[in-house]
Amino acid sequence: MLAVRVAAQRLDSTDQHPEPDALDPLSALAYGRCVSSNFPADILDLQVAEHDPDARVVTVVGEIDALTAPKLAAFLTEQLAVAQIVVVNLDGVQFLSSAGLFVLLEANELAIRQDRALRLVYSSRIVNLALEATGLREYFSFADNVSDALKNSP
Repeated sequence: MLAVRVAAQRLDSTDQHPEPDALDPLSALAYGRCVSSNFPADILDLQVAEHDPDARVVTVVGEIDALTAPKLAAFLTEQLAVAQIVVVNLDGVQFLSSAGLFVLLEANELAIRQDRALRLVYSSRIVNLALEATGLREYFSFADNVSDALKNSP
């Protein structure tokens, strides 16, 4: 496992050699952070449930960022290839980056081109803020919960 420590060095006017790890208060905030790649390999969990031959529910838990967005894109594409209705439950999403928003938008456009339905379900404040702040909310179909999303079949 790789761990990288970022440490600032302070050089006093009387000292010609910097002291490693000697941080003043401002640089401690900006530079005295530890960056580690010891994060869990699976920061995104995707599960699918078949509700009938034409409906799938994809449950997303974790973080959708540039690292995990391709995994979500491939997963949603697979489900749209076999189901008329794909419900994406985003209640477990803890982070949603622009890469994640792009994946959801692309999946929605794919569903429209293939005459299928992609419906989002979420109560997550994070997802709501991301969709509202970017103005993308209007491009998606929503339901309050998974059962409502499945009831409103085309």
